[in-house]
Amino acid sequence: MSSRSSLPRLAVAFVLSTLAAVALAATACSGEESSHLGGTGGSGASAAAGGSSAGGAGGFILMGGSSPHADFPEAPVVEGGLPPDIASLFETTPGDGQVGPCLAEPALGAMMPTNWAPLLFEWLPPAELNVFELRLEIDNQLHPLVVYTTAPSYTVATGIWANLGNHSAGHDIAVTLRGARLEGGVLTIGPRVGASGVVHVAPVAAPGSVVYWAATGGTSFQGFTIGDTVPKTVLTPALAGAASSGGTTNCISCHASSPDGKLVVYSRDTDTGTRAIDVRTVVGANPPAASDVSPSALALLGRHKQTAPVLSAAHYSAADAVVVSVLSDPGLNGGRYELIWTDLHAADASGWGVLARNGDARNVSSPSWRRDGTALAYVSSPGGGEGVVADTTAGDPTMDIYTVPYNARQGGDATPLPGASDPGYREFYPVYAPDDALLAFNRTDQPVNSYNQPSAEVLVVPSAGGTALRLAANDPPACTGLTSPGLTNSWARWAPQSETVGNRKFYWLVFSSKRRPASNAGGVLLPQLYVSAVVTEVTGGVETVVAEYPALYVTAQNPTEGNHTPAWDYFEVSQIPD
Repeated sequence: MSSRSSLPRLAVAFVLSTLAAVALAATACSGEESSHLGGTGGSGASAAAGGSSAGGAGGFILMGGSSPHADFPEAPVVEGGLPPDIASLFETTPGDGQVGPCLAEPALGAMMPTNWAPLLFEWLPPAELNVFELRLEIDNQLHPLVVYTTAPSYTVATGIWANLGNHSAGHDIAVTLRGARLEGGVLTIGPRVGASGVVHVAPVAAPGSVVYWAATGGTSFQGFTIGDTVPKTVLTPALAGAASSGGTTNCISCHASSPDGKLVVYSRDTDTGTRAIDVRTVVGANPPAASDVSPSALALLGRHKQTAPVLSAAHYSAADAVVVSVLSDPGLNGGRYELIWTDLHAADASGWGVLARNGDARNVSSPSWRRDGTALAYVSSPGGGEGVVADTTAGDPTMDIYTVPYNARQGGDATPLPGASDPGYREFYPVYAPDDALLAFNRTDQPVNSYNQPSAEVLVVPSAGGTALRLAANDPPACTGLTSPGLTNSWARWAPQSETVGNRKFYWLVFSSKRRPASNAGGVLLPQLYVSAVVTEVTGGVETVVAEYPALYVTAQNPTEGNHTPAWDYFEVSQIPD
C-alpha cells in the first residue's frame, strides 16, 4: 500500500495573492460590520511585501463587537522627559517629506492571536531623528493610543493589551510611526512618516506552549506559554544529569513533547561519547515514571546514534505507546539511518523495530507524524547524519520529502511528496499541520546540506501533495534592508491545534530566523523565534489557503542567545515554578 493511498482525500488548493485580500465573512457576529481598517497592509517604508497576504486579508470576523471601548487612554503617553507640549509640536510642525524611522517590528500586515504577549514596536531611526510618535487606532476604541518617546521601541502596557484581547479581537490596529528632531524645545526636522498600515488581531487565541533549543554558552531547553513575556528553563544538561544508558549528559538538542505535555523526549550527548535519546518530566526534570516509559524502553532509546524522536497522540495510550526516531546501527543495513519505532511500554529488548520504506534506500532524517497517526513524513537523502542533517552526494542529488504509512509498526511503500520533492530544490524539515491538511517544510535552491542554512525558506504544501506556497513570513520589512533567502528561516512547527470561526481555520507557525537588528553578537544576527498565521477556508470539503501573513517577533525569549528548533505542543511549561 502506498503512503499516498493511506492519506485522506482532502483536496487542498492554494489561492494566490488576488484571493488573499478577500475579507473574512462576519458569519459569527450577528450581522456586525467588518472593520473599516481592514483590507491592506498599508504603506510607508516599513510595509511588508510579498506572499499571498501582502499584508493579509482585512475585514475580520469581529469578536469584540463594534461598541466603543476606552481601553486606550485619552491622553498621550509621554516618555523620556519630553516637554509637555510635544504632541502640539508634532501636530503643528510641517513635515519635510523625507522618510522617517523604519518600523522593524511588527511587520505591517502581521496577524497576532488574542492571547499574544503585549505587542512590541521597534524601529530603526535615521541618525538625525531623536523623538518619535507612535499612534495606534482601532475602530471600536474611543481614543487612539498615542506615544511620544526618545527610545527606538515601545511595548504596549500589559493592562491595556489584555483588554484589547477581550474587546478588539478580529479588528485591525492602524499603525502610524513618525520621527522628528527636537532641539531647544522645537522640532527642527520633521515630523517624518516612517510607517503607516495595519496589523491584525485574529478572532482566536493560539494554544499550547513552545519549548525551544537555546545554544549560546552551552545548551538548554527554554519554554513559554503563548502570552508569556519571559521564558522558563525546562531542561539543561546539569538538570538532566545521569543519562539512562550511562554517562553524564553534557549536551541536549532535538526534542518533542509527549502528547499529554508531561514529558520532554530529546536527543542528548554524554561525556562517554554516546548520542542517544532520553526522557525527563517537563516539571522538575525528573526521569519518567516506569508506567510512562519502561526501563527497557529507556535502554532501547539509549542506543548510540539514535536521535530525532517524535510522538503521536494516536499512539500514546496504555495499549499502544510508541516513539518514532532515527537510528544508525552498523549491524543494520550497513549503518544507514533508518526510521524505527520503540514501544514505550517494552518489557524487554525486543520492543522495537524498523519501519519499512519500500522503494527508498537512502538515509532518513527529520521524521514527522501525521496528526492522525497513519503515516510519517521524512527527508530522504543519500548523505547527512545525526538524524536531522540531510545532504546529497556527487552521485545522488536527492534531498526530498517522502511519506510512508505507519501501518501498525510495519511501514510500507515510501513515496516522494509532490510539491516537496522538486529536483530543482533541496527540501527538508517537514511537519504536518493540525488536521493534516497542510505540511510545512524548508527549501533551498543552493547545493548545501540542511543544517543552519542561510538560504532556507519556509513553504507549505497540501499534505497529499500539490503546489508549494512560499510564505510571506520569510520576509522582514523591506526598510530593514534584510532579504530572504539569506536569513536562515528554519524549522517551522505548527501550533498543536487550529481554531475555526465560521468557515475559516486559523493556523499558527513558529520558526527561527536571523533577522532582528537588536539581537546580534558582534554584528552577526542571532537566530530568534517568530510566529506567523495561515488562514484557510473550508467549503464543500475543500480546504483552501486564503491568507498568510508576515511574522511577529516572540518576546518570551532571550534576545542575546541563539534560539533554534522550537517544538510547539501542550508542554506543561506553565506549571514550572517561576
